[in-house]
Amino acid sequence: MNSNLIRAGIVSSVDEASGTVRVTFPDQDNHVSGSLPVLTPGGSGKGNALPAPSESVLCLFLGNGIQEGFCLGSYYTDDEHPPGTTQQRGVWFEDGSHVYYDRSIQKLVVQAAGGVIIDGDLEVTGTVKRAGEIL
Repeated sequence: MNSNLIRAGIVSSVDEASGTVRVTFPDQDNHVSGSLPVLTPGGSGKGNALPAPSESVLCLFLGNGIQEGFCLGSYYTDDEHPPGTTQQRGVWFEDGSHVYYDRSIQKLVVQAAGGVIIDGDLEVTGTVKRAGEIL
């Protein structure tokens, strides 16, 4: 079996329009892959998140070099840790914005650094509160 079918590397560039990345492999004299499609969950809720440049990723190749294959996704290294706590599942952004569900308090938490835009109808059921007071 080819030992280069699965490789860990560092994202060197991102093409958002095509959903691909190029990956550098420091352990192979910094060779750079071809444009690799990034795997994403499918279905009706398909996402558009791509690994950022300098992020660690795992790649799968088709067996004929590092020009054709797929980027399986990023992972946390010893120097990086997941945001939030073990009770929080969500998305964190570089400006401090985040959306997560906290299982310990059973609430969806939204922090929008630049505000919130809602386009369309808004229906609220339940109690609306502001800093502990009921509106």
